[in-house]
Amino acid sequence: MRRFRLNIALLIAGIIISAIGATLLFFNGLWAQGCLTLILTAVCIFALWHLQSRLIGTMSTFVNALEMNDTTTRIILGGDHELQKMSDAMNRISDMYSENMRELQTRKLYYDRVLRIMTHEMRNGITPIVAIAADMVAKPDRYQGKKFSEASQLLLSQAEGIHRFLDSYYKLTHLPEPKLETVKAGDFFYSLKRLFKAELDNRNVPEETISYTVPEDMILNIDTSLINQALINLLRNALDSLPSEGGKIEIILTVSDSHPYLTIKDNGSGMTQDTLHNLFQPFYTTKPNGSGVGLSITRQIIQKHGGEIRIQSQLGKGTRVKIFLHDFRLY
Repeated sequence: MRRFRLNIALLIAGIIISAIGATLLFFNGLWAQGCLTLILTAVCIFALWHLQSRLIGTMSTFVNALEMNDTTTRIILGGDHELQKMSDAMNRISDMYSENMRELQTRKLYYDRVLRIMTHEMRNGITPIVAIAADMVAKPDRYQGKKFSEASQLLLSQAEGIHRFLDSYYKLTHLPEPKLETVKAGDFFYSLKRLFKAELDNRNVPEETISYTVPEDMILNIDTSLINQALINLLRNALDSLPSEGGKIEIILTVSDSHPYLTIKDNGSGMTQDTLHNLFQPFYTTKPNGSGVGLSITRQIIQKHGGEIRIQSQLGKGTRVKIFLHDFRLY
């Protein structure tokens, strides 16, 4: 931009000086020299107009491209370091705009899908209630004694199902922002182990089924409550897939490429590719009594910590969950 401003300043100075020179030459009767000087003035004016038009035209192209949602247009302003920086900034803005548009579209598709699922589930839950209630109003004499008790039980069951579904949706859409705290990895996983022992006891699963490999000298910067929730969701899924005998779950926290990786692997039943593809979709579940929001919530928790979660699985051979967390340090 410095060179661009210098060129404009020189052209303006040239226009002023040549205009004054042409005036003086004409005043002294030097018509030929005055005409040549006037031509020089015109050349300077044209050059100034060209520079300004180029900059204005580039800005206009950039703005029009954004208005038309065209993020493929590349802005090139050569010849000056500052102008090059300006064009690079415009291209970055265009890329950011494109990324934001993709994210908005993805979110729209996500919430459209959630809305379709909610509508479907609510209709399925309410339809029997409406049908039974209408029949009870139209034919009250039919609903006496045992018949009334059966109808009431069915109404209650359907209402409880709708309540559970709405609770699942609330949990999915009202996840709090993480309140980060510094904790020792060893202390955190010791607390997780004690917390999850009740789950193992309820299922009559030996405590040795889950092994922990955690470096004591690692410090994590996490919301312990949210990460506990995420890991418990993953451990429950792993337990559900284990065989009746010889089941094993390994939790391994390591450092690779200066980043911590948490791996949870099991030797359970594994998953099909179709299940893997839909795994993080809200309300998708392969369990008879599952809500289908556990893994969606888990991924949200990991993402809110600036991390990533990846799941690999092979039918009949087990599943491996890998979690990458950004915030950590070592002693």
